[in-house]
Amino acid sequence: MKELRKNKLIQYLALSFLLFGIPQVISSQDNTFGVLFYNVENLFDTKDDSLKRDEEFLPDGEKHWNNYRYSQKLKNIARVIYESGGWNPPALVGLCEVENKKVIDDLIWQTGLNNKSYHSIHFESPDLRGIDVALLYRKEHFTPLESSPIKVSLGHQSRQTRDILYVFGLLKDTIPLHVFVTHFPSRYGGVAKSKPKRYAAATILNDTIQSIYKHDPNANMIIMGDFNDNPTDESMQKVISEVPLQNLSVKPGSLNNSTGTLKHRFEWNIFDQFIVSKEMLSTEGTLVTTPQNKILDYQFLLEKDNAYTGNKPFRTYLGYKFINGFSDHLPIWMNLEIMTP
Repeated sequence: MKELRKNKLIQYLALSFLLFGIPQVISSQDNTFGVLFYNVENLFDTKDDSLKRDEEFLPDGEKHWNNYRYSQKLKNIARVIYESGGWNPPALVGLCEVENKKVIDDLIWQTGLNNKSYHSIHFESPDLRGIDVALLYRKEHFTPLESSPIKVSLGHQSRQTRDILYVFGLLKDTIPLHVFVTHFPSRYGGVAKSKPKRYAAATILNDTIQSIYKHDPNANMIIMGDFNDNPTDESMQKVISEVPLQNLSVKPGSLNNSTGTLKHRFEWNIFDQFIVSKEMLSTEGTLVTTPQNKILDYQFLLEKDNAYTGNKPFRTYLGYKFINGFSDHLPIWMNLEIMTP
């Protein structure tokens, strides 16, 4: 199976070489795009999945999760997507903590996102709670050619975790782009105890990236996700080791001076990150971005932190009380531009 996947990957990489020679026919007014990543925090439907530990998010569960609350959650996530791009919503949206394909379809079709030609790519992962990653894409901007889940094996003694989503496709029918959406193992049980799990996930991701660069040294690549580690942590250094990548989230910008994407007591962390090919930071490349992404800390995504001062992300629940917020994470944004002759 691994060899089959490798052969398929080589085929798609070969296609990307051919595509680099296609003349650019994109107008200067239609060559800029946005990419959004958002940990939406527990987007569950209201139905019981006997194979997953979703009991907390059922009508008779501890959170009393019902159709009204579910609908509000969908509207709130869609609002973030719309707000992020203004008149031009993001071409790509990476999501994590989504339960299944149904919640993604509901997000698109119950909120009007379908009017912006959003489609989705999702695979069920072995996570015990049933939370997965997914990619939304606008069909007129991005054409997926191949997608697959990359298994993250943590050994027989560890609980199973989320797959890494890999997608290869074309931006504006001409620019090859490799996209990874990740959600590394959490810090449950303590930072030190859980650290090897994130390092294992980073190693698997790095191995895949190296195989791509081996066949295409000029690959355009975006890795986005909730890594449950900061950019300076060992796992994140492993992701970018031995490959020409740069982390855009080392010193991210923000709209309202937030210094991280989630908060634990007094401390902000930057767990949500974008990593890109260094090729994309050169104006000589076909696809470029800026060396710094942005935290979208809109005021409506924040609330006053009465316990630890300042602000904190406005969540869906405060304990077991539904407060109709958004997520415990703030979304992040990066720009893309196709360079024309």
